[in-house]
Amino acid sequence: MKTSLLSVVAAVALLASTAASAAPIFDHSNDRRTEDTRRMSAAERKRHEAAQLKVQREKERKLALEKARYEEQQRKLAQERARLEAQRRADQQKAAERARWEAQHRSDSKGRDYGHQGR
Repeated sequence: MKTSLLSVVAAVALLASTAASAAPIFDHSNDRRTEDTRRMSAAERKRHEAAQLKVQREKERKLALEKARYEEQQRKLAQERARLEAQRRADQQKAAERARWEAQHRSDSKGRDYGHQGR
């Protein structure tokens, strides 16, 4: 009898702890979405709408700032890409000019020794 009573108490305790941990904790005092504007007085409704409008404007302001930051970052990246592309083209042009000059002057010294005594 003692064992069965102990096992029943343990089962009830286990069931209660499982059900309590599985149930979501919900705080109704912070649930602003359930506020019913129909039950508010005109002054309360006006304050509530003003607060909601203020929150919405603040969100829009933050979003606009974030968008401006993003666009500025994209503009800087585009400028940097353009600068690097211009530098690459200038380097290519310089290398091509050097190659042309070397090709033109490669045959200048063939067959003529202008005082070089290395041969």
